[in-house]
Amino acid sequence: MNKLNDYINNITAVIFDIDDTLYLERDYVRSGFMAIGNALDNPDFGHYCWSLFLDGVRGNTFDLALHKFPGTRLTIPEMVEIYRTHRPEISLCPDARRFIESLTCRTGIISDGPVSSQRAKFRALGLLPWIECPLFTGEIGISKPAPAPYQIVSRTLNTPYEQCVYIGDNPKKDFAGAKSLGMKTIRIRRPQSLHVSTPSDLNVDAELEDFSHFSLF
Repeated sequence: MNKLNDYINNITAVIFDIDDTLYLERDYVRSGFMAIGNALDNPDFGHYCWSLFLDGVRGNTFDLALHKFPGTRLTIPEMVEIYRTHRPEISLCPDARRFIESLTCRTGIISDGPVSSQRAKFRALGLLPWIECPLFTGEIGISKPAPAPYQIVSRTLNTPYEQCVYIGDNPKKDFAGAKSLGMKTIRIRRPQSLHVSTPSDLNVDAELEDFSHFSLF
């Protein structure tokens, strides 16, 4: 991994991922589970789902919770809908807020996931004043790591690829498309992120634990 300073010269646009880059995705998970518990008038249901998550359960959380709470009146598809459409109780990581507030360059976002969820996160995080071009890939039907989302944002920001840096967290999908176009790539590897154990690869130019000591200008 090369030094960060080797990759931040001549940058005029910063493009971000959202989840585990600007805030902790685990906070959204907890918020969604609590929303389901509130919809059921049974907060214990949400707390139990959260405890399963903390124990490493992924994918069958609602099945296990229904076994724990037989007779629950919501179906799994209904719970998923509440989870995806609830108003999330999340906030920017302080280091991410300071970094975004310091920027004087062009800014964008590329975020995968259900559009309703990602737009709700964007609103809850208060990103509108700072982000010129938010792109939610579900709206175009092409997700990362395909190059197309990065191409669209670069064109919208009227910025050459080589003057863009993409900042994300997940080496499995965040960086290959950006790197293939000649963008710089920086990984934020927060200790509590969901992909912290995923090793970086050659598509990652530089890696940081957070934005605390990172300044483009």
